[in-house]
Amino acid sequence: MSESSKQSAELMRRITAEIWDNGRVDLIDELLAEDLINHFEVPGIDGTGREQYRAQVEMTRSAFPDFRNPLDYVVAEGDLAVSYGRMVGTNTGEMMGMPPTGKTIDLPVFGMLRFSDGRAIERWGSWDTMAYSQQLGLLG
Repeated sequence: MSESSKQSAELMRRITAEIWDNGRVDLIDELLAEDLINHFEVPGIDGTGREQYRAQVEMTRSAFPDFRNPLDYVVAEGDLAVSYGRMVGTNTGEMMGMPPTGKTIDLPVFGMLRFSDGRAIERWGSWDTMAYSQQLGLLG
């Protein structure tokens, strides 16, 4: 594995573990470019770049204080890293105006980050929104 591939994989793991799993939003400025291109849109979250990403993390961790994104796989090639893992947590906080359900989610999730100079500059992701809604009891 090339040195840039190793660095990309390490950064993917660090961003996931520190920011998402441990709620270290203070590391966002260090690990993400200010003008991050975020292809992973979340309804109800405005803004762009790093601030949009920060809002996504804060909303998720507010709605799911025990949120975790354990990674099963990280594959890297040059400046790109792709991860596959789980999105797990219990909805004990309000989310987008909806009261907490008290239910737990456990969903597969894919993520991809592109890096430059030790920071994420572009982000993609995908998760099963139907299973998410079903697990939270939001579908009748």
